Amino acid sequence: MNALLIASLSACAIGTVAAVLRRDPVRKLPGLALAKSGMIGAVAAEGYLDVAAAGAAMEAIGTIMFCVYLIRIEEVRARGE
Repeated sequence: MNALLIASLSACAIGTVAAVLRRDPVRKLPGLALAKSGMIGAVAAEGYLDVAAAGAAMEAIGTIMFCVYLIRIEEVRARGE
C-alpha cells in the first residue's frame, strides 16, 4: 500500500466517525466533507483518475444539495415553533 492510499483511507475513516458522532446536521458537514475527500483520494491512489474526477464533480453537487436540505430543515423548524 502506498502512503497516499493509507492517508486517504485514514481521512475517510476519521471523517465518517466525526459525522456519526455529531447530532446537528450543520456540524456534520466537515466530517462528511473529510470522508468524501478521503474516498476520492483513495480512488485516485488506485489509478482510477476518471472515476476520481467524476466523484469530485458529484461531491460538489452533493454538498450544494445538502446545504439546500439544511436550509429547508431550518425553515420547517422555524415555522413549527
